[in-house]
Amino acid sequence: MAKFSVGRLEEGEGPSGNSKRQRRAPHRHPQTNLRDGEEEEEEEETHHQEEDDESVDNGGNGEKADLDLAGPSRNGPFSVTVTDPEVFDCPICYESLTAPVFQCENGHIACSTCCSKIMNKCPSCCTPIGYNRCRAIEKVLESVKVTCRNSNYGCKVTMSYGKKHDHEKICPHVPCSCPIPDCNFVGSANHLYKHFSAKHKNSALHFLYNEVVEVTLNVNNRFIVLQEEGDGVLFILSSRSETLGHVISVSCIAPLCKGCLFYSIFAGPAGSTVRFQSFTKNIQNRVDNPPSTGFLLVPIESFGSSGDLKLELCIRRLDISLQHVSRVVV
Repeated sequence: MAKFSVGRLEEGEGPSGNSKRQRRAPHRHPQTNLRDGEEEEEEEETHHQEEDDESVDNGGNGEKADLDLAGPSRNGPFSVTVTDPEVFDCPICYESLTAPVFQCENGHIACSTCCSKIMNKCPSCCTPIGYNRCRAIEKVLESVKVTCRNSNYGCKVTMSYGKKHDHEKICPHVPCSCPIPDCNFVGSANHLYKHFSAKHKNSALHFLYNEVVEVTLNVNNRFIVLQEEGDGVLFILSSRSETLGHVISVSCIAPLCKGCLFYSIFAGPAGSTVRFQSFTKNIQNRVDNPPSTGFLLVPIESFGSSGDLKLELCIRRLDISLQHVSRVVV
C-alpha cells in the first residue's frame, strides 16, 4: 500500500479565517425550583455539554466542523512519500503504468497493452477489462513527479511517473563501469572517459575516428580496450573461442541514446584477408561473452604459430539507422 505523508502548513497558510469554525457563546436556559448549590452545578454541566456539541456541529447548521489543525492547501503541490512504488506499476507486466489505464468491474487495473494480451479478461476475477478507464489512477500518474534514478550520476530531469521508464532507457547519464577488471569505478559515460584517461591511459590502444589502426590480437586475449583520442570514448574489442574459430566484435561503452558507430575489420594473413563491417553495440559495462550477432568469425589457423592475429580496424562516425543489417564481405 502507498502511504502519503503531508507536512503541516506554516502559520498563515491553509483556509482563510472566514472558513474556520467559530465558537458559539454559551446558551443558558433559565432554571426554576433549584435548591441552593444546584444552580451553579447545572450551569457548569450545560456549559460542558455545549462545548462537546461544538466539536460536532458548526454553528448549529448540522455540518461537521473543521479540525483545529490546518490541513494541506489544495492550491499548490505538497510532499508525498510512497512506501510501495509498485502501486504505480501494472500488476500483470510490472511496467510503469501509463495512460490509458483500464479497470474491471471489481476495480482491478491493468495497462492497455496487457488488456489485449489477456484477451480482455481480468486475471484476478475473470470479469471483462479493457473497456472502462480508471481516470482516478490516471490523474494520480499525471500529478506524481519523480526524479530519474540516475540523479546521482548527473541527471536532473523531473518527469511524471508514467514517463520514468521510457526516460531511463535513453537517459544519457546511465552509469557505466570501468572495463579494467580490478577497477570498481562507476559513473556517467563522460566521467568514465575522464577517469580512464587519468587512471588507465596506458591500458588502452589509442586511435582516431575514420583512420585505420593496427591491432594485434592474441589467441588468449578476451578483450582489448580502445580509446578515441579526440572525445575519449571507450570501445571494447571482444574475442571468444568457438568450435570453428574466434568470434570478434566491437562495442562502445556509452548510454543507449548515443548513436551507434560504423566499423570495419580486416583480418587474416595476406592473400586470405576477411573483411567485416557492422555497427558498434552500446554497452554500459564490459562483458566476457560478447553478443552472438554482428561478429566476425576468424578460423583458428589464422592466428599462426605465434598465436597472434593482425587486425586492421577503422571506426567511423556515420549517422546511419540501426535498421541496417550487418554483413560479411569476403
